[in-house]
Amino acid sequence: MKKLLLLSFFTFSFLGCASTSQQPQDTVQETIRYSSSPCFGACPIYSVDVTPSGAVHFNGKQYTKVMGEHDLTVDPSVYKKLQYELKTYRPETGANVKTTGCQQITADQPSGYFSWIQANGTTTKLSHYTGCISPANLELNELIDKLPKLIGIDDLVH
Repeated sequence: MKKLLLLSFFTFSFLGCASTSQQPQDTVQETIRYSSSPCFGACPIYSVDVTPSGAVHFNGKQYTKVMGEHDLTVDPSVYKKLQYELKTYRPETGANVKTTGCQQITADQPSGYFSWIQANGTTTKLSHYTGCISPANLELNELIDKLPKLIGIDDLVH
């Protein structure tokens, strides 16, 4: 009976270890890129790359407080937070996806483009028109709005 209990204990212990879900290793070392498009008006047009080490490359193109390219370093936890915030929107590796499901469309809004770029060059893309209104898309719009503060580039954008 003791042997059966010990055997059961070890079996469940190993099963517990095997069932732990981890983020795929290929997404851990990706550079995350965000870029915005023009709108009808003065929407900030810029791109920003964030690496797992905390390196940030900003390029203000139009209607940003600071124009041109600027490099800065943030704590690597900023990358992890960004990765976490985007995980529900990230398409399968290598895919090129456009958000859909518009329940209402607002004209002349900017688009946002996300790319996850692996060291081997594999790129995963998400295109999102912020005028495509639905509950899920509104959540992504809110995330896009808070990106400058989240990444630490608010002083460059606004």
